[in-house]
Amino acid sequence: MHRMLCLLALIIAVAIAPQVQASTSKAKAAAKLKEPVASIFASPVEVKAGRAIAEQTCARCHGLDGLSVEADVPHLASQHADYLYAQLIAYKDGARKHTRMRQSIKMLNDDALRNVAAYYFSLDLPHTAGPQQGAGADARPASAYDVNPEEAGKEASTGCASCHGKDGNSALPGMPSLAGQNLQYLLNAIKAYQTASRKDAMMRPAVALLNDDTIENLALYYALQTPKASPMNAEGDAAAGEPVATACAECHGADGNSTKPDTPSLAGQDPRYLATATHAYKDGARDHSAMQSIVASLNDEDIKNVAAYYSASPPQGGAARKPLTTAQWSERCDRCHGIDGNSTDPQIPSISSQGEEYLTKALTAYREQDRGNKVMRAMLNPIKDVEIENLARHYAGKRRKSVVFVRVPCK
Repeated sequence: MHRMLCLLALIIAVAIAPQVQASTSKAKAAAKLKEPVASIFASPVEVKAGRAIAEQTCARCHGLDGLSVEADVPHLASQHADYLYAQLIAYKDGARKHTRMRQSIKMLNDDALRNVAAYYFSLDLPHTAGPQQGAGADARPASAYDVNPEEAGKEASTGCASCHGKDGNSALPGMPSLAGQNLQYLLNAIKAYQTASRKDAMMRPAVALLNDDTIENLALYYALQTPKASPMNAEGDAAAGEPVATACAECHGADGNSTKPDTPSLAGQDPRYLATATHAYKDGARDHSAMQSIVASLNDEDIKNVAAYYSASPPQGGAARKPLTTAQWSERCDRCHGIDGNSTDPQIPSISSQGEEYLTKALTAYREQDRGNKVMRAMLNPIKDVEIENLARHYAGKRRKSVVFVRVPCK
């Protein structure tokens, strides 16, 4: 019996050994990445060894001089050795996903990785590659890159003011207010008029020639404005309309203030417009299957009452965010990456003089949750494409400066 138990234990141990080994390997890799990276002090001999390895494994993409030869590949020259070594370990252990990088370094041991990191850190980053490659010679202030989208939208809105009001609050009977509407809804509506998927004889020619940037600016301008309740008197009974409106609450909000990005708010809208739009859905003039189904059973009195209820409900406005300027964004970035992107923390990369296209790609990847740094992903969650482009251009134009680290002995 004892022998049988021993044999059974041996069979189980052999069966689970590969799983335990794999699990232990992952745990070790994770623990290794969490440990503080030891500062790298390299002699000329080690730097020379790092150059020989870089020539064979890294130069094809990152250049032997540390200057990237591909627009969306980062420069490595003068980057902190501690940071470079930590990232190489992350690629090798699979914590950072990049097939080509992992294949290139999978046979290198820790000493080789340290030497490569030390070699690239020892190089100066040239400032003569042109702005796409991070020239570092552009001394313009961050504000020089900014176009104020709200102001651009306000200018574009002048053609809409006669119907929708100067600030998007209409005083014209039967005409909707646009102030405070959800940004995504406004974008969708304008583009729907352009493509004629939403039909209106006045709106289509008004927006036909607008490009995407103008549409985005126009939608942002209206979304940022403070909505006001319509001054028009309603024909229906607001109290009688409240129970009827429960069928609309899931999309438009219980009080008519929608929290869904692509759904309009109805609170404070012109009552005649609301009634007309509801009739259009019921008659099929407006094509929207969900809306048509909901309003199909409403009679004329119900429609007037629901319009009165929503018109009397105080509008709250959407949650549109006013875009940050490049100066405001760079102030946030400089907290970790150093003034003008010159990091003073050996484990945080410098981003000054980095390639503009690479920075654009990296920032976009953080925003889209494709890169795994939680702090970066959280900070960049609301950033727009134009803000990314401006921020990348800003740091690509900043000169890389030498940083000297002095180690102070512990007391």
